[in-house]
Amino acid sequence: MAQSKRLAGLNEPDIKKLLDVGRIETELDYERVMLADRYLRLQEKNQPDLRTTRQTLHKLIIDFETRRWSDRTLITDAQIEESDAAEVQAEEEYAFIRQRRKLILTKLNEFGLRQKELAMLLNHNKSYTSELLNGIRSFSSNDLILIHLLFKIRLEDLFITILSQETLARLNATIDKISASNPKAKSLRSALARSPSETVSQPASLDGETKYRKPRRAKYATAELTLSNK
Repeated sequence: MAQSKRLAGLNEPDIKKLLDVGRIETELDYERVMLADRYLRLQEKNQPDLRTTRQTLHKLIIDFETRRWSDRTLITDAQIEESDAAEVQAEEEYAFIRQRRKLILTKLNEFGLRQKELAMLLNHNKSYTSELLNGIRSFSSNDLILIHLLFKIRLEDLFITILSQETLARLNATIDKISASNPKAKSLRSALARSPSETVSQPASLDGETKYRKPRRAKYATAELTLSNK
C-alpha cells in the first residue's frame, strides 16, 4: 500500500537522491532509474564523466530486480499491475523532462548563452546544472521560476503536473460521485482528458533511439532472463 501511495505524487524525479541512498525501494523509482540509465548511456559518449553515475545506476537496477523480480513464484498480479502503472508514469515524466531540457537549451541559444552562464544565473556550479538538465537532479521551484522569468518559458512547460493512474482513477470516480448531484462538476473531467496511458501508446524515443517495449504481463520473464545473463 505504501508503494502505491508513492505513485500518486507530483514530485520531480530525483535520481541523485536514489544514488545517495544506494537502494531502489519502489517500482516507480525503478522505472525512473531504468530510463536514466539508458539516457546516460547515450550521453556518456560525449560526456565520459557520466560513466561512473551510470555504472552505479546499473548496480541499483540489478539489486532491485534481484529482490523483486528474480523469484517467479513470488510475483503477484498486484505487483505486475503496480509495475505497469509505474512504467507509464515514468515514461511520461521522462518525455516531459526531455522536452523541458530542449526548451531551456533553445532559449540559451537564442540569448547566446552556455550552460556555464545558466549555472551562474541559477547560482549553481556547472556540474550541478548539467545534472539538472539531464534529469539526474530535480529542479527546485526557485530554479524553475527564475527560468520562467528570465526566458519567458511557460510555467506549465517547466513544472511537472503528471498524475499517476491511481490518482486519475480516484479523481474520475470522485467526479462521477459529485456529478450525480451537481452536473456542472462533469466539466472537471476535461482537465483529466489527457491520461498518461494515452501519451505512451507509441514507443518512446530516447533522443533518436526507439525504445523497445516489452510485453507488460511478461515483464517478470524479461527480468529473469536479464538476471541470468548478468
